[in-house]
Amino acid sequence: MLTPVAPGLPVSAHSVLDVVPQLPGQSAAAALRETAEVAQAADDLGYRRFWVGEQHGVRGVGSAAPAVLAAVLAARTDRIRLGAGGVQLANHQPLVVAEQFAALAAAYPSRIDLGVGQQHSLIPSTATALGGGARDAFPQRLDELCGFLRDGLPGRAPVGDVRLTLAGLPPPVFVLADHPGAAATAAVRGLPVFLAHHCAAAGTPAAVAAYRDHFEPTGPTVKPYLAVTVGVVAADSEEEAIIRFAEYVRVKTRLGTTGPRATPAELMAVLEQPLTGRERGRAERMLDDPSTIVGSRASVVAELGGLVASTTADEIMLVPLAFDGLVRSAILRTIAAGLTRMVRTIPRHAPPLIATA
Repeated sequence: MLTPVAPGLPVSAHSVLDVVPQLPGQSAAAALRETAEVAQAADDLGYRRFWVGEQHGVRGVGSAAPAVLAAVLAARTDRIRLGAGGVQLANHQPLVVAEQFAALAAAYPSRIDLGVGQQHSLIPSTATALGGGARDAFPQRLDELCGFLRDGLPGRAPVGDVRLTLAGLPPPVFVLADHPGAAATAAVRGLPVFLAHHCAAAGTPAAVAAYRDHFEPTGPTVKPYLAVTVGVVAADSEEEAIIRFAEYVRVKTRLGTTGPRATPAELMAVLEQPLTGRERGRAERMLDDPSTIVGSRASVVAELGGLVASTTADEIMLVPLAFDGLVRSAILRTIAAGLTRMVRTIPRHAPPLIATA
């Protein structure tokens, strides 16, 4: 049992969002291994979910294939739910997404989530390569996806002449919303919503209101279920947390401002330069942004409790802000220690690749 000792929600009502950070010169295998280790830490600490986002063409981000990553991470964890946070439906045909996650749900019963969202901004060349659809087609694609998953249940007729393969108990569908319109899209369909507070905090109050006001218990969720994402950096002291956050800002800023044709060697040379006073000052100014919580264990836990209270959230999804996997795990461990007295201490066992029902 998890025993909450702080305001807000217990560890079991907190989740994690990761994007498989990959620094220049770091192999793909090493980046995946670090993310798997963070997922294992989250599993051991009692977090509810571990999701990976879908991003394309972003330097330092390796999470372009969330369905594949969910399978990799599910095979390396025991209990935590794995999924996408989320699949951008503009990039995929709904049937393909339904088949991928139906297969995952069959392999790992009761451990797979399917978070979906609208397309983020992409550079034109990446958008062309993906062959994505229009952003405003999201509601129609969402309905089609849910239709395939629902009608793929045993005993249900397929959608037209299309039959979902490996159909069984479908994974729950969540909508990731970064504006009130997307929150309302989830609400009228009776779907749970995750608000992207970590990247669109200014719109969170309006999105909360849109979801609560428009919710109809016609879908799988008979009452509203609202979660909020937030960037976090937690450490033993405020000073250490600020140093960690400044390091994250330094790396992210330099990766984002270096030319697109820079070689890995050139990027590494840029990143090797020490933190400047200007970068530290920028990080300190960013501490006032409500999308991010930075501080000691006690202050972070208190602010998370305030976020729960202000948004009436049922769940908080943490985005640990660090490129180093050991630091991301340390952030999750620090927060968990402030939320509960007990974490799992029994040895982990490696589950089979394919679970048996």
